[in-house]
Parts: sequence; structure tokens; C-alpha cells
Amino acid sequence: MQDASLSERLARTVSADFFRPLTRPSAPVSVDCAQRLIEEAGLAGRLPFSEARQIIREVLASHPQVALADDEGALLRDVGQRAGMFMNRLLAAGWLEEQTLGLQDRRIIVTPGLRLLMGMLRALAEDEIAELRTFADTLRGVCETLERPQVLDADVHTGDSLRATINDLSQRLDLAVNQLYSVEKLIAGFEAQQRQSDSPAQTLKLFYLDFAQGQHMVCYDVLSKGGLLSRLRSARALVAAQQDDPLVRERLAEGIREHFGYDAPESVLRARQVLATLERSLGGLGDIARAIDERMAAFNRLSQQRYRYQTEVRGRRPELVKAYCEAINATHRGEHFRDLSNMPADFKPLCPEVKLFFGTGALWKGRNRRPPVDLKFNAGRATPEDEASALEAMRQRQRLALTPMRAARLVARMLPGKKASAGTDAFSVSSTDELLDLLATVAYDHAQDEQGRMVRWKIASERLKSGLEPEKVIRDEQLEWKVDRFNLTRTS
Repeated sequence: MQDASLSERLARTVSADFFRPLTRPSAPVSVDCAQRLIEEAGLAGRLPFSEARQIIREVLASHPQVALADDEGALLRDVGQRAGMFMNRLLAAGWLEEQTLGLQDRRIIVTPGLRLLMGMLRALAEDEIAELRTFADTLRGVCETLERPQVLDADVHTGDSLRATINDLSQRLDLAVNQLYSVEKLIAGFEAQQRQSDSPAQTLKLFYLDFAQGQHMVCYDVLSKGGLLSRLRSARALVAAQQDDPLVRERLAEGIREHFGYDAPESVLRARQVLATLERSLGGLGDIARAIDERMAAFNRLSQQRYRYQTEVRGRRPELVKAYCEAINATHRGEHFRDLSNMPADFKPLCPEVKLFFGTGALWKGRNRRPPVDLKFNAGRATPEDEASALEAMRQRQRLALTPMRAARLVARMLPGKKASAGTDAFSVSSTDELLDLLATVAYDHAQDEQGRMVRWKIASERLKSGLEPEKVIRDEQLEWKVDRFNLTRTS
């Protein structure tokens, strides 16, 4: 039987949205909310709904710089409503569960998956050396367990007892290995900080003060102290001997079959794997500790090289340039650059042309690029035919334009006397030009006629009275067009 992959088992355990809060910009708020809720919920993992909402509200208030998404309450001004919407996101991700026992009894349950996730995050963020010094104590306890008489004797222990003992040893070894890897993570962090140090003082502070608290944390020496390495070798030899004992493998397979419900071949295979993993873990601890010690030695060399670079290599060149400038100032004190241009050169450069830039002229200037120029020629020169066609097009546009003069011409012709009036139902236009004259009277109310006299008029339209009821507006035909009826009255 082939085991399912880790991704398949993970998909069966948690939803696809379980890790989404950690990928959002609001991840700091989500992590701190989960930490506070776990602390307040205690071992029971339950707390009232109102109390959980208040905790989320306090965490949101402590992170004013974190940008929330719209579905997390970014558009809400009330902090309480924002906390409720943020809680809905945690519920949707499977970090929390809501339990309703009554109308007034609602509780929030911290899911077991969230506790495991937060434990992993806490272990990843651990940066206290004191919390990581106990790996030797853990290994010492493993050795003491394996040194007890008949600890893995198949004639003394039942299959389930043997399985429980080996499982406990494996878990403690995993804890010690994780603590060793955490020490290596701390060293890697110090290396990154040392590479970014800006001054020799900062380099020394990081090496002697910040990192000094872990100098005694030399992993291989800790394992050697008290004979722990030799005890680990003896423990590994004991496990290897039991691994070759068919009775131990059979008894362990019985315990695995009873506990997990596997069939006989699968139980035997897993018993071999468990014993091989335990032996391999006991044998690899010394190599891990030795590799960590080598990394600590590399950090010491990095600190020395960084300090030497900052004090000897990088610090020497500015001093040379400064001394050179001071010598020039002392030699030419009281003189001007314009005077120096006429002095003979102290040496002749081997390049054909030399320019020395000083002052603001030594600063870099960006190039001002000219826009591209269109160098294409036209198709040809203008001809008299082109000028005639352009003039004719201008005349056509002018003829169709609604000008005040053409409106005054129509009013003077149709209404020769003052106070005269006529409606669109009383006359009709005979050409397109007259129709345009009629439309011009609507656009203007005064103009000069052809004799230079001022002509004024006003329009009274039915649409002004019945604008909200267009079906009541009467339309008159004017040269195959229909226009709203209006009355034209000449006022002067």
C-alpha cells in the first residue's frame, strides 16, 4: 500500500483557505489575533463571542499601519463592525468555529489546526538563545531511557508498550533536532545582519554584544561534555541490534497493527521503518552539531573580515583622497582657478585631451533628448485647382452655417414692419437656404440686415408650454421636414 503524499493528506485535513490569512497584507493582525484568542481561550479552547470580538478589536487598534482589504472591513469606520468582519474572515479560513448554544449564548472555538499552526510559527520565530539550550537535556533524557535494562526487550514488553516507547523516543529526538536547527537559524540571522553593518562600531557591537550571549552555545562541545556523544553511540548500537532482532520487529509490528489497524505486511514494513528512523536520528545528531559549529566559526571569520574591510580597506581610500586635496589647498592657497589655467602643467597626461571638472560641473547631468523631427516631404506643391477646391469647400461650409445675418434677412423679408408676427403654420420655405434661415432665427434674437439696420425678434414656441408632454406639440411641414410650431414676432 502506497502512502498518500503530504499535499493529499493536507488537503483532506484543512481547507484551501486555511493558509490564506498568512498571505495577505493583514497577516500581522491575523497572527496576533490568533495568539491572543488562544491565550484567552485556555485549554478548553472556547470563549464568548463578544469577548472574542473585543480581542480582535483591540488587536486591530494596535495595528493602525496595516492595510486591510475590503472584505476585512477596510471601508468601515466603526472599529466594532470592522472587528466583526475580520472575525468572519478567520471563520471562513477555518481558524475559528462558531458554536451557538442559545439565542444569547454564542461561543468561538479555537480549532486544533490553528493551535498546531501557531506552534509552528512560534518555533519559527524563536530567537532566544536560552530557549534553545535544552537540546542537550533532551538528548540526555533519551540516553537515560535507552540505558534502562530491558527497555526494548520483546520478552518483557507488549507490542503496544514497545510501540509507545519508540514513539516517545522519536518525538524527543525530533525536538532536539529542531532545537539544533533553530540555533542554526539564529546564526544565519546574525550573518545577514553582519553583512549589512554600516560601521566598524556596529560590526563589533553585533559580534561582542549581540552574538556573545551564544558563544558558550558550542553544540559539539556541549555534546562532548559529560560523555554525551559516547552515550549516543551506545544508544544507536542498541537500537541497531534490536533492529536486527526478528522478535522485536514482530512484537513492534503487532503493536502497530493493533494501534493503527494495518494489515500484517504493512505493519512489518512500518516496524522496520520506525526502527531505521530512530537509529538514523541517533547517528546524525553529531553531524548536525558539528555542522552548526562550523557555521559559527564561519560567522567569526565573517566578522573579522568585515571589520578589516571597514577599517583598513574601505577606510584608507577616503583618507588618501582627503590628504591629496589638503596638499593641493596648501600649495595653491590664496589662488583662483582662473590663475591656474595659465600655469604650466606639472606633468603631461598620456591621453590627447583632458578636462577637469570641479564644483557643480562635476555633478552628473542628464541628457536632454530632442523629440524626433518629421523629415518627410509633402506630396507636392499646391496647384490652382487645389486652391479653388479649398475655396469652394469653405464657401459650402459658410453657406450651411447658421449665421445671425441670414436670420435677420429672413425676418426683414417676412416681417417688414415692427410688431409684425407670423407662425410656421402661416408660411412655408421653398429651399434649403430658407430652411437654414428659419433655423437661424431660433438660434439668435438680433442681428444687422444687409443695409446695416438692427433687427430684433423673439420666438414663442409651443414646446415651452408643453415640454413635459411632447405629444401635444404641433409640428408643421417645412420642405419635407417637420418642425415644432413656433411664432416669430419682430420687436424692432
